[in-house]
Amino acid sequence: MSTTHTPSVRSVASSSSTRTSPDEVTALLPPSTHSHPHAHAHPHGRKASVGGRSVSGRSTAGSVRGYGAVNGRHGPAAQAPRVSKQGQRRILTTLPLQAAFFSLVLLTFASFVLTIILFLNTVMDFSIKFLPYRGSGFAEFWVSLIGSWISLGGVLFFSHPSYLFFLTTLIALLLHIPIILLVFISKPLRLAHSPLILIPLTLTALTLVFTLLSNYLVRRAKMLESQRICRMLTDAAGRERAGDENVARALVGVQGRGFWGRIFGFIGGLVGLIAGLAGVIVVTLLLIDFSISAYDGSLPLPSPQSALVRVQPDSAAWPVNVHIACTPAPSNSSLPTVIYTSPSGVPGSLALFPSPLVPSGIDATNPGRWIFDLQEKDQVGRVCTWDRPGYGFSDVLGGADLGIVADSLWLALKGVNETDKSRGLVMVGEGYGGLVSRVLASRHSLHIHSMLHLEAQTASTYFSDPPTTTFLSRLISRLPSSLITPLSLSRLPSVLLRRSNSLSRILASSHPSPNTVRLNEKLQKARLQETIGSLSRSSASFRALLESGRKYPAGKKAIVISSKDRMNKDGVWAEGQRVLAEEVTSEEGLLSWAKVEGVGHFVCEGQGRRVCEDSLKKLLRA
Repeated sequence: MSTTHTPSVRSVASSSSTRTSPDEVTALLPPSTHSHPHAHAHPHGRKASVGGRSVSGRSTAGSVRGYGAVNGRHGPAAQAPRVSKQGQRRILTTLPLQAAFFSLVLLTFASFVLTIILFLNTVMDFSIKFLPYRGSGFAEFWVSLIGSWISLGGVLFFSHPSYLFFLTTLIALLLHIPIILLVFISKPLRLAHSPLILIPLTLTALTLVFTLLSNYLVRRAKMLESQRICRMLTDAAGRERAGDENVARALVGVQGRGFWGRIFGFIGGLVGLIAGLAGVIVVTLLLIDFSISAYDGSLPLPSPQSALVRVQPDSAAWPVNVHIACTPAPSNSSLPTVIYTSPSGVPGSLALFPSPLVPSGIDATNPGRWIFDLQEKDQVGRVCTWDRPGYGFSDVLGGADLGIVADSLWLALKGVNETDKSRGLVMVGEGYGGLVSRVLASRHSLHIHSMLHLEAQTASTYFSDPPTTTFLSRLISRLPSSLITPLSLSRLPSVLLRRSNSLSRILASSHPSPNTVRLNEKLQKARLQETIGSLSRSSASFRALLESGRKYPAGKKAIVISSKDRMNKDGVWAEGQRVLAEEVTSEEGLLSWAKVEGVGHFVCEGQGRRVCEDSLKKLLRA
């Protein structure tokens, strides 16, 4: 019997030097050997199944992996897992992918740094020194956070790109485009966010583009490497080419991963999908909120006498618009002008409306409305109310200390020609508004006619030095609810269920109930600023109040109205009201100190309304 020698696989590969290099062949194929004398040729009439697809007559493990085995040795395809890992290491170290990975890491780092800065800015307002903006800064934080989150996913899944992550990132980028258009097209959005928002918008757009580009380049490089390995193996083994794509999938894909590899691959794909969906959801919510804000921004001012006055206090970095509305005075009236400043969380513009805004009940009372009712009866002269910075139709200021708020009111009064010394001003301050009235009166005492304090805050009741744990707990309770406002988690349901309209969203208020503060991110920002300023006796607000004490016109006529029920329950509050009536106001200046029973913090509601009306008319006659 004659023995037939079969050319070695190495010699076959060498004959194909024009298609594969010697180093590649050496890495891919086993040592040369002679075929077994009883070896049979591989049948070409059948195709195996590779991952459920027909490639040859046997399974992937039996056909593709076993093909070319000689003398008990594994065939060339059996080395596919090792080739796959080597191929992956080779393609991920190419210059284009290295550049893409480095750029993505750099953008991710920049996005995280910007996110931290914008987060701190929501509390401390230090970015105002560099970029002016008149919004809350919360939306800018979320835009930057989206870029950080998605780009981090792009870095983590760089070598194992997922189609689902690619798809969700692409959707996030497409949703990012209308946000940019809204910011530029809508004037209210442009005034509130520009130019600060341009930085996170640009950086986030770049991170999304580079994440998509990296995902595409890695998947394309892996596909080309799979095809290259497939051609080398099939050429070296001398078998027919049954389809590069299916064979490559068998050689480089599933077989090289094993059971745990598939498990980890599934978990990685699931995590990538969740990360991408989270980014898409946040972008969608931001887009909805921007759309609602743009629609609400087209609403006209609430009164024919309303005006937006451009003011810039000395300590402000840039000018802002402050809304003030003054009713026309009777032609023959020489009475002083009444200036109403609302309590914390309540826009002054609510006093302009005789009935409460939705979703408040019909029996609710807007704070300060009783003064305008007196004006309609010609019992008082001209009446002005205003929205503090961040409230109602006014822009957000970079800071909410008492000094800058009082200066904003004074500049707004000058803008509507209400600073005439001959008639003077009757300052009516309710709650936190009482502090603002005191600071303004101390800085412009010659223009003050008299003071009416309505359950007003004082230094001992509003400012405190709590322990660090208490301060952090208060901050944590206020900050998260403020930050999530731009996600429209409250606005969208209220719009869909018709629980609010544009006016009630702009004039969101903590009173009357139900509380609608969560519908307005500017108001959330202003209240957050007030809260931070109230938690320390070293704050700018407290220093402004101390300085006002030395110049406060204690001899001007004043009336203090307090809730007797609250004084009985809270000793600190009772002492604060006593100091306001007996020490801040001089003995010759105090006309009366009324302690009203049966009322709460809003002393001019219910049976206390008559007391407030009589007190104001008494001051006007003084």
